[in-house]
Order: sequence, then C-alpha cells, then structure tokens
Amino acid sequence: MAKGFKKQLQGGGYQNLTISGAAELQNMRLQSDIEINALKEQRARQKQLDESNLTDLRRSFKNEQSNRDSIQKLEVNRQKLEYENQQLMAKRDIENKRALAKQKAAESNMWAKLSPTLAKNLGNLATGLVKFNDIQSGMEQYRELDAAGAFDSLGSAMFEMNEQAKKGLQEKRNQAMLNNDIEQADYLGDTYRVNGYYGQKLVADRIKNQSEQLFTELRTDISANDLIKNPYDTADLYEFRGQEILKKFGIDGMTMAGLEIQKLFQQEGAKQQATAVLGSKYAIYEEKLNTDKEVFSSTPTQDNFDQIVTTYMTGYTRNKSGAIVSHYGMVNAMEATETILSEMAISKPYAADWPKMKELISKLQSPEGPGNPTRQYWTAKNPAMVQRIKERWTENFKRLKQVNEALNESEDTGKVFEIDEQNREGAFEGNEGTAKLVAAYYNNQGNPNAQARAAKLLHVQTTDNNKAVVAQVMKAIRQNDVNEFVSLLDGLSETQVNNIVGATPFLETTNALIESHGVDFDEDIDSFASSVVKDLAANSFSLSGDANDNADRTVAATKQLYYHLFNKRFAGIEEPELRRKETEKFIIDLATDKTQDVVGDQTYIGKGIFRRIDAASSGTNTVLFTQFYNGSLPNNAANLSKNGDIDLDVFDLRGALGQLKRKNLNLISTTDLENVAISIREGQDVITMPENLRILERKFKNFDGRKYLNEQLRNNEQYKKEGIFIPPTLYDAARAAGGPMRQVDAFKYMIGSYKDGELVKQDAL
Repeated sequence: MAKGFKKQLQGGGYQNLTISGAAELQNMRLQSDIEINALKEQRARQKQLDESNLTDLRRSFKNEQSNRDSIQKLEVNRQKLEYENQQLMAKRDIENKRALAKQKAAESNMWAKLSPTLAKNLGNLATGLVKFNDIQSGMEQYRELDAAGAFDSLGSAMFEMNEQAKKGLQEKRNQAMLNNDIEQADYLGDTYRVNGYYGQKLVADRIKNQSEQLFTELRTDISANDLIKNPYDTADLYEFRGQEILKKFGIDGMTMAGLEIQKLFQQEGAKQQATAVLGSKYAIYEEKLNTDKEVFSSTPTQDNFDQIVTTYMTGYTRNKSGAIVSHYGMVNAMEATETILSEMAISKPYAADWPKMKELISKLQSPEGPGNPTRQYWTAKNPAMVQRIKERWTENFKRLKQVNEALNESEDTGKVFEIDEQNREGAFEGNEGTAKLVAAYYNNQGNPNAQARAAKLLHVQTTDNNKAVVAQVMKAIRQNDVNEFVSLLDGLSETQVNNIVGATPFLETTNALIESHGVDFDEDIDSFASSVVKDLAANSFSLSGDANDNADRTVAATKQLYYHLFNKRFAGIEEPELRRKETEKFIIDLATDKTQDVVGDQTYIGKGIFRRIDAASSGTNTVLFTQFYNGSLPNNAANLSKNGDIDLDVFDLRGALGQLKRKNLNLISTTDLENVAISIREGQDVITMPENLRILERKFKNFDGRKYLNEQLRNNEQYKKEGIFIPPTLYDAARAAGGPMRQVDAFKYMIGSYKDGELVKQDAL
C-alpha cells in the first residue's frame, strides 16, 4: 500500500449513530464488499493477461531504451490500479461523510424547531467536514513527506530513473507490478503520492519556495550532461522537469497545484530559452566576426573591411552587467568603424606601431548610404574619429609601456638574485663555470642587469656606453675565439680596454701582452704597426683622401696580424718578451720583403697586407696598398662568364681548370687570398669565398671551395708559417665520410685529427 494512505473508519467513530443510520451503513458496506470482490476477480484476470504480455515484452525489449518503454507501460497499469484503489477508498470516505452530513442535517431539522442558531451551526459543520478533513489529511501527508526528505532531492528524479535502469532492476520491478507491490515497482525509487487539494497546495508552495535551488540543480544537470543540443529545446527541458515532479508527487496537471507547478517551470524555461538563443546568436556572431578579421588581416582590402563593418552592425555586444545587446538599428557605420579600428589599434601588430596603424586608416573609405552617395576616406570625412582612435592607442601604449617596464624590472631583479645565489653555491666554479656564465648571459636577453652580473663574474665590466662591445666579447667567450677577442681591442679607448681585458678565458693572453708591452699594450702595438707602415709609405703616409684611408686600413690589418701571431703562431713561447720579439720580427720580415711583380705598366712590391704599388707607377705619387685599394686593379684572375676567359657551359670542371693552366690564369687573385687570411685573423665566423669559387661550387657539386683555399694557403710560405686554414664544418665532415650522417656521428668524425687543415678520415673516432 502506498505511503501516506491511512485507512478511514477505523476505531469507534460511528458509535453514536442511530439504529436506522447503522442499518443503512451496513448495507453500504455489503455493497462495497461486493464491488471489492468484483475488482479482485478483475485484477486476477488482468494479472493473467499481464503475465502473457510481460513474457512477450521480455523477449522484445533488450536495450535500455526498450526497458524504459516497458517501465512506462507498467507504470500506466500500476497507476490505473492505484487510481482504482484510491477511487474506492475516496468513495468510502465520501459515503461515510455524506452519512455523517445527512445525520447532522436531520439533527439540524430537528433542532431548528427549538433553536435557529444551533441549526445554522450544525449546517455549517455538515458542509465543512470534507474541507476540514482535507486540510488535516493534507497537513499530515506534507509533514510525512518533509520528514522523509522528499523535498531534498526534487531535481534528482530523472537521474534516479536513469541510474536504476542501468542496474538490471527491470525484472524485479516487473514482478513487483504483477504482485501489486507498488513500493517495489515504482521506477523512481522513493516516490510520494499526495491526495487532496490542500496537501497538493502545500507541495506546490514548497516547490515555489525552493525554485531557485531546483532551477540551479536543473541547470547543473543540463550542463553536466550536455543536454542542450539546440537552444530552442531549452524550454522543453524545463517543462519536462516540471512534469517529472508532478509524477513524483502524484499531482494531476489539471489541478490548481499542478497548474501552478507547470506555470513555474514554463516561465523559467521561457526565460532560459531566450537567454540561450541570444547566447547562441552572440557566439555565432563572434565566430563570424573573428573570421572576418582573420580574412582582413591576411588580405587588408576595402571589401574585406566593409564585411567586418557589416557583421558588426548586425551583431551583438555584452554590456558590463553581462547582458547581450543587439547592434541592429542601434549602431551606424561610423560607430562600427571606430570601434573596429580602435580594437585593432590596441592589438598586434599595431599596438606598438602608430605609423603602421595610421597608414591602414588612410586607406579605408566610408560606405555608401543615405546622405553619402560617394565614398570618402575616413581621414578626410571624419578626422575627429581618427584623433579619438589615436588617443586610445596612445593611452594603451602608455599602459603597456608601464606594465612592461614593471614586469621587466621585476624579472631582471629576480634573475640577478638567481645568478648571485648560484655563484654563492659555487655553480660557476671549475671547468664548466665559464660556459654556465655565458649561458646565463644569453638566457637573460632583455634583462640588462642580469646580463651585466653574468659578464662581471667573467671579469667583463658593463657600462652604459660599452654594451655593444660587451655583447661582442661574450660572443668571443662563447666561441673561445681569442682572435676575435683581441681584434676587438683595436680602436678601443684605454677605459674600454680596461673594462674587458680581464675576460676570464683570455686572461693568459692579455697578461702576456701586458707583461711584454705594458698596461697600454694595444696603444703600444698600434704604434709599432704605424711605424712599420710609415717606413714603407715614406712621405705619402700623411696624405689626405683615399691614400690616407688606404694606409690606415693597412695599420689596422698589421695589428690584427700581430695579435694573431702572438696568440697562435708563437703561443708556445712562454717568455712574453721573447714572444713579442718573434712576433715583431715576423711582421718586419714580411714588410721588408722586396719581391716585385710587374703587371702591365705597374710594379707590385711585397707580399700579403704589405703588397703595394710603388709611388712611381701608381700615377698618384702615392704608395697604394693593393689589399685596401678601392679602385680597379689588374690581376691574373680569370673571368668565368659566357663571354669571358672561360665559358663554363662549354667545359666541365676538369676542362675549365685545364684551360686556366694553359692560359696562365689564376682562379683567385692574391688579393682574394689575402682577404680570406684577414677574415681568419679577425676571427670572423663567416668567411666570404671569392666570386669564382662560388661560381664553380654552384656549377659543379664535386668542387669544394674550402679545400681549394686551404690548398692555396698551404702553398703560400707566409700563410703556411702562420698556420692559417679554414676549418671544416659538419657539412664537410659528412661529405668526407662519403655520404649523409647523423649530427652526433659528424661531431665524432670532427674530433679526429686535422692534417694541413683537412679532416683525416682514418684518424676520426
């Protein structure tokens, strides 16, 4: 028997009936028993029919949806039986109350003759007994529901049905239905039926009072299970939940309570559907607007910009309170254009480049429309709008600058602290200390104080005026390139040299220079180089114009040669003074070389950087050092072109080299070779090959320009003494290995020995 049902007429409630009334009541009971027996027989027949139907259902419905259909059909049968039972009990209750009312009416007629007041009271009592009983019964049912927690899980009806349908409880419920066990057969688990107007009214009021909680649970359920596939289905979901609650409490949808509950869910569903539909339109609009912006970004044409304006004018905006407002009929073309351009002005790539933004605006025109028969450029049509956009850009730029400065300063301070902590812990000591400091320097690009701290730990002092020099020094340290480092010293002031000369990897070399030349070693070496060139240039050294520049560049090259020899050629001499003497002797011997070479009307004297045209044959009465002369010089280098000395379309590589030999031409000139040597002495990372070698490498894949240059350097007595050669790269290692190789294998290969600047394959690891 369902919860909340109480038998009526139990106890001795009718002991005061008259004899005639008791007889009539007994007849009613007998008639009711006859009807009950008839219902039992009908139920038995229905049971047999249901068993037959259920057998077919068990075979037919095998999945969850089918089970749910079966449950719903059984529920209809259960409700029908329960409804009949409720009708019978209600009929008994009403008949009893009618009998009581009839009795009271008879008493009223009797007492009316004696007392009109008493008759009126008895009449009111007779008509109010049903209402009084309904109120009392409703309140009792409501208290039982509340105590049982029926109102604590209003939003879980659907969830419970789904969960229990998955647990294989279908057969048990079917059997419970056949046995008329309503509590076990109810697919909602703990369901509660409320009879009577007043009880249903109390439930409806409770639901209205808990509507916010109920709707919150429903929104969570919809979101968690992704139930809204179409925003126009939102109202249906809310109305369906309202129907579930009516089912849970057995409330008829056509009663006042049922109508109130349905209205509550219909109103909320309509509101949520309107919000969902508007949100869907807003999302579609945003996606379309972003697409239009991307198209314009890739192809910034007037048509593409007009499309953005059109989309915006028919779009939506979310205001400060979160509400979505339509632009349609509210935003004109000028307002849309200003909004779009203002957003662009504070976004990449225009946020830090107003000239670029200004250029974009200058290309855009106003649309045609009522009152605007012709298109005009916005800069002329509405300069005030352009000014407002610039003001917004300026405001945003200042804010970005302030934020970036604060962030950069904070990050820089933190990185300085981190470097100091590592230094205190000894992280920069040992053989790997230098490499770690260099890594810290490059990892902190954009953090000037942190970079300065890393450089300082390498004994390189950073000032406001030497940051570029420090960057070059750190590059040389990273490559452990002494040549590049000492070449930086040329031309620096005494203060600048003092700031970087103590760089850790090069301290041994600079200490030797200081010991042999004094603290101002660079100035002393500059004086030596100038004296060597002056002696060669005689009285022409101080001439102005190109001649003076020519001589100055020769002095600079002499200094580079000096540092190269001191650090490389004579690095094995431990005594600094003797090391200096050998270096200077080498340079003086090269400078005093009197080898002559006559080409046409001009006489060339000397070798290397000191090769020059004597004053008598230069036509300027000035000694011109050919290595640094800007004019055209006759040389014996071949012209590799279609109409030149050798046409490479006619000859293969072997034939072209044979033609060079027969015509007594060189592939590169002495100037070309010296340019390569100067690059090596400077420690340059990239060496530019002479043009003829680049032509041959492009034309013939098996020609190696680097090998050819190294061969020329080895065949030159001066360069051979210096030990100059171009080291191989990973590409050369792969080629020497006979084909492609992994980078790790190429590294191993290059660890092998060099022989005259070339890889020796058999010596490689």
